[in-house]
Amino acid sequence: IQAFATLFQYGTFDRFPNLKFVVLESQAGWLGYLLDRMDAVFKGPMGATTDMKELPSTYFRRQCWISADPDERALANIIDYVGADRFFWASDYPHPDHTGDYIEALAELVAPLPSDTRHKILCGNVAGVYGLG
Repeated sequence: IQAFATLFQYGTFDRFPNLKFVVLESQAGWLGYLLDRMDAVFKGPMGATTDMKELPSTYFRRQCWISADPDERALANIIDYVGADRFFWASDYPHPDHTGDYIEALAELVAPLPSDTRHKILCGNVAGVYGLG
């Protein structure tokens, strides 16, 4: 997480406004807390010590995406905070900490989400970021 936060602190997203940064293999549950905390710190005296011109959450919502693993039960709440267009679904295959029932886990994960949000997470966001369609 520290390396991720450093991208914001050193003005990376201002220097490279077309950069698309994708966070994989880290789950997404920590994201809401981190963005909230970075925004709070930026608004305080420490904000003057960075090269950022905007709130960290603004950069994230413009230039970053994150994958969510099949067992992330709080995903709907994080999506509400960050936005559905910032998430990918990831199977975490072949790591041994996930069982092989990815399709069932995926169906359960996206079941409570609106259909447009499901589409974004399952394929739309990946296609857009990587130019697949």
